[in-house]
Amino acid sequence: MPSQFETQDVQRSMLVLSLTSFGTAAANSVIFAALSDLQDKYGFTDAKLGFIASAGFFCGLLTQLFIAPIADRGNPKRLITFGLLMAIAGSVIFAAGDNIALFMLGRGAVGISLGSVLPANRAIAAHLAPTGQAERLGRLASMEMAGFVVGPLIGGLMLDPFGIPITFLTFGVLALITLIALAPTTFPVLPANDTSRKISLGLLRIQRLQVAILVGVSLYLPIGIYDALWDRYITDRGGSNFMVGISFAGYSLPFVIFATRGGRLSDKFGAMRVALFAMFFIAPVTAAYGFIAQPWLIIGVSLIEGSMQALANPAAQSLVHRAAPEGRAVAAQGLNGATTLLVGALSALVAPSLYGAFGSEWTFGMIGVFMLTLLLLAAWYSRMLGEPAASSVDR
Repeated sequence: MPSQFETQDVQRSMLVLSLTSFGTAAANSVIFAALSDLQDKYGFTDAKLGFIASAGFFCGLLTQLFIAPIADRGNPKRLITFGLLMAIAGSVIFAAGDNIALFMLGRGAVGISLGSVLPANRAIAAHLAPTGQAERLGRLASMEMAGFVVGPLIGGLMLDPFGIPITFLTFGVLALITLIALAPTTFPVLPANDTSRKISLGLLRIQRLQVAILVGVSLYLPIGIYDALWDRYITDRGGSNFMVGISFAGYSLPFVIFATRGGRLSDKFGAMRVALFAMFFIAPVTAAYGFIAQPWLIIGVSLIEGSMQALANPAAQSLVHRAAPEGRAVAAQGLNGATTLLVGALSALVAPSLYGAFGSEWTFGMIGVFMLTLLLLAAWYSRMLGEPAASSVDR
């Protein structure tokens, strides 16, 4: 790594990056607490609610593919600044909205913020020092998860007493606070070269990145299912809305607490080894959900899964960082983010139909088998490239 990364105040930089990740994630996730309020207030159909929610995912995906790589050509702080401005603008538009077009516009702007901030943050964090990359990526991942949890939680508490406009303006103010914290911070300029101007899809030709993306896809495959089915799955087993909330907390809290430690293990033992170790637990656990009948037992299992995800997530991001060629750090993180986002969206699309047609046993079982198949493929591919699954690719 260039010496300029070694001379930065790493702790201060990580504090600012963590704050921007948290604020951006919270501004994005508050919408999920507001969908029913929008339906009640404006009479939107289920399809229109889907349009509003999906606008953010669609814009985030395109941003990670086509806008995020621009940060490789210059100072990535500009991309983070742009993303935070979009989060503020999207929150204000949503607060002022009274029709489907404005709500989709506001949601799309906030989706652009996520697609801008997270890839740039990850690339900067990985380059701040020549060691400890996965630990820093784990710290960012824990703050992202905390933001995604806090958004609906605080939003849900604010909506009834304060209404939609005040709720979204509050999260716009949070994004503004993170922008103010970002302003005086100096980050290193990422290495750039002639390849930095190429489109990110061309990175798919890199074999080590293909391995990293296979791991990431396996990791995020069940996320879309949880988004689409978890509420119904818990209630079908006699659980209450309270239990649904507790189960999400049971999954999220271990992730927030242990992701930094999980990244530290990847730095010590190797990202590929830790990722495969964790994912070979997560895949059977995902399949097992279909056969568990007691809601409280499901919550207990979700604690285990969240802990394993805290190992796997920073390891997967570290694999992407290690596979990215010089000058393509943000592009590689954006490509991985777009790919996993697409996979999550597709699994969310098909999961309700599978659940309705075949039940929980087949739905979760098939996803678990698919995850395991992708992991075995990643392990085999890694060995074929001369990087045994039992050793680190972080050479």
